[in-house]
Amino acid sequence: TKAEEHFREILNNEDSPQNSAYCSIEAHAGLGATNLRHKDLFESNRWYMEAYYLLDQLYQAKWPDRLEWKKLEDRAALRTLIGLAHLAYIKKDHIRARSFYNRLLKLDHRDELGVRRFLDALDSGTQFQDLEFF
Repeated sequence: TKAEEHFREILNNEDSPQNSAYCSIEAHAGLGATNLRHKDLFESNRWYMEAYYLLDQLYQAKWPDRLEWKKLEDRAALRTLIGLAHLAYIKKDHIRARSFYNRLLKLDHRDELGVRRFLDALDSGTQFQDLEFF
């Protein structure tokens, strides 16, 4: 897809000034999302986990107490965490999904991503693929 080509181009262009940690994380998370949409859970997990490890390096394993959607530099982290939460939900690993969703709520107290809806769906026993708002 065009999105996948774009993200791979960012990753492969080492001379680009855009190849900052943020762009690299965003590209990895983007590839995770692209593969999730195409239902390739293995590849999606691989890209999201690589984004997660890059974030851990960026934050030096000391994640901030708050992340805000309105801050562009925080969005890659929020996208990565919600992608990992969705993957766990899809795989029926509800404990892990709930852990990621709760972490997102602590980091983004305004719930800009609508995480509470996913927690409510988990509580009601709704399967991820049956969610009308995704």
